[in-house]
Amino acid sequence: MAGIATTMTGFIAGRIRLVNPPRATATELPGGATLGHPGDSAQQQRVLSATLDLLALDAPVPLVKLEEK
Repeated sequence: MAGIATTMTGFIAGRIRLVNPPRATATELPGGATLGHPGDSAQQQRVLSATLDLLALDAPVPLVKLEEK
């Protein structure tokens, strides 16, 4: 089926699995800082890049756990 490719990122892996998106990343970052800590643009770029890179993969893709804390 053709459509618009989607991806998401979050900080609670269990909830992401319940939603079952076609592509997703999970971090151990605190709520409100899902993409990275405030002012840490390098971390934010890593999380965003890893999440957007999933768009190049055919869905479904297993949940990707990132080592960001």
